[in-house]
Amino acid sequence: MKLAKLHLKNFRGYRDIEVKFNENLNILIGKNDVGKSTILDALNIFFNDEVKPETSDCYKNASEKVIEISISFEIESDELVILDASNPTSLENEYLLNKENLLEVKKVINAGGNSITKSSISVHLNTYHPLVNEKPLITYKSIELKKLLENHKDKIDNYEGINKTKKADMRKAIFESLINEGTIFEEKTINIKDIQDDSIKTWVKLKENLPLYNLFQSDRANTDGDKEVQDPMKAITKEVLVSLQEELDKIRDEVVTKVEEIGNKTIEKLRDFNDEIANELKTIPELKSWDSIFKFNLDTDNEIPLNKRGSGVRRLILLSYFRAQAEKSADETGSNNIIYAIEEPETSQHPDYQRMIVDSLTTIAKQEGNQVFITTHTPEIAQMVNKDALIMITKDDSGNPYIITEEEIKIREVVNTLGILPTIHSSVVICVEGPHDVNFLKNINKTVPEFRDIIDLQNADISIYDLGGSRLINWINLDHFKYSNIKEFHLYDGDIPKYKESVKNMNSINDGRRKGVVTSLREMENYIPPHLIDEHFECDLSKQLINWNDFDVPNYLKGVAMQYIKNDKKRENAIKGILNSTLTQKITADSLKQHGVYEEIEGWFKTISEMYNTTAKVLQ
Repeated sequence: MKLAKLHLKNFRGYRDIEVKFNENLNILIGKNDVGKSTILDALNIFFNDEVKPETSDCYKNASEKVIEISISFEIESDELVILDASNPTSLENEYLLNKENLLEVKKVINAGGNSITKSSISVHLNTYHPLVNEKPLITYKSIELKKLLENHKDKIDNYEGINKTKKADMRKAIFESLINEGTIFEEKTINIKDIQDDSIKTWVKLKENLPLYNLFQSDRANTDGDKEVQDPMKAITKEVLVSLQEELDKIRDEVVTKVEEIGNKTIEKLRDFNDEIANELKTIPELKSWDSIFKFNLDTDNEIPLNKRGSGVRRLILLSYFRAQAEKSADETGSNNIIYAIEEPETSQHPDYQRMIVDSLTTIAKQEGNQVFITTHTPEIAQMVNKDALIMITKDDSGNPYIITEEEIKIREVVNTLGILPTIHSSVVICVEGPHDVNFLKNINKTVPEFRDIIDLQNADISIYDLGGSRLINWINLDHFKYSNIKEFHLYDGDIPKYKESVKNMNSINDGRRKGVVTSLREMENYIPPHLIDEHFECDLSKQLINWNDFDVPNYLKGVAMQYIKNDKKRENAIKGILNSTLTQKITADSLKQHGVYEEIEGWFKTISEMYNTTAKVLQ
């Protein structure tokens, strides 16, 4: 599941606001106290039941003291969940998605009392539901479904073959018999308590399918459990527990079954004394999340508590954690998506460390199954990402915060708020399409001495940005650096025709400040000598050589290699990672000459070198 949208009502400074999210990276930008952290806090309250809101969190001018935090998720069409004590089922087949075909879950918090307790909070599903019965089928008990099934048996094919011990199967049969072209659908809110029965907590089970949410706050609690130290350990614990979810579920189910068995026997024995009291009792398990059981601390060798060390040191622990996460391979990630929410990652950090943490976070965001949310005051982060990832928050004349959605206005506000351009200190910026292209260019320059002698990318004052898909043409057209001394070299894959036209137009200006090249082969992976690919992936590409220039290498390998990674996207991403890191480090000048691509790649580096050697910094 991916977080798609947040809708807040009466939460702190937000009276009623909707925020749409990017599926990978989201940068929350705005002046101090505009409400950036409030959005992350709202997500934290939603995902983590142990985080309790306060009555003061309610919007001060609310006519009704009720807070609503609604979150919509994009789900896979084949994703199954357990909502009741029967078999796994599809949210789509149960008609539990909203009108946009998203899973929308709403937490309602009654803030009208002196304090907010567990009973003040309820969870609901906002659905687009067929009007086929008095109430949604998901809320029917087993005996009610059997009766309904019996009433419509003449309309149901294979009535006798339906498993009447499983509610999901009965609901499916009823839906199929009653829904037709004339069926009316309406938006309906379902209290999740109306779904569950005595043997299962529906919210607990549904949460097992939701992304893991890890919030790293900038505030320092200055306790032995300092959040900046404790939260990484807690996040690690959550991820480990998710990888053991199946085993833990078995343990939990066995404990619940045995306790209920003994509890029910106890109630039966009570009937010998007082039948009336026994009838009022039942065994209801109160289940808590596994991560609430574990707590880990990091101690220093000299026994100085980490919370007594400088804030910069504590933030470095966060940096190290993010760098470790960024290096995870695709097959190491668990089944649940993970959300990393970080407040001002640049706080208390040297500029070099700021760059490292930004690089790590952007890498994490690009990994399949991850989403990253960042609040920031620095332009360093904003300038590295797709403008679609920027969420600009400002206030209207009445002081109410709102999200700027008009693109041109948003970009102008971002520039005015952060002052992006003055922070680009590189003499030359190399723009490529994606993170794998960055790895290819860096590795081949480092591995092949002949290229490094032309221009040493690692030691020169050069930055490489992956602009990704839709940003490429926008970047060229907007010409962000036209009023600066920064020079740009653009290198784009040859498989997209519209890139060629944009690069041609840019080169026609011929001002020496911007130059672009479109690869003659399909993409960077085609420049890797085929024999290296054959050796590593134990395949045979000899039949593909005749069409090699246009051959989709990663797509082909996805079908023959690394089949232990079940998710297609994760498998292809892992393959691209190997191609552009491990294999590019084995490339030699001779192998490129034999492959017939040496001179073309050499030309890229010669152009970059010529541009770099004529920059103001080098000439000075």
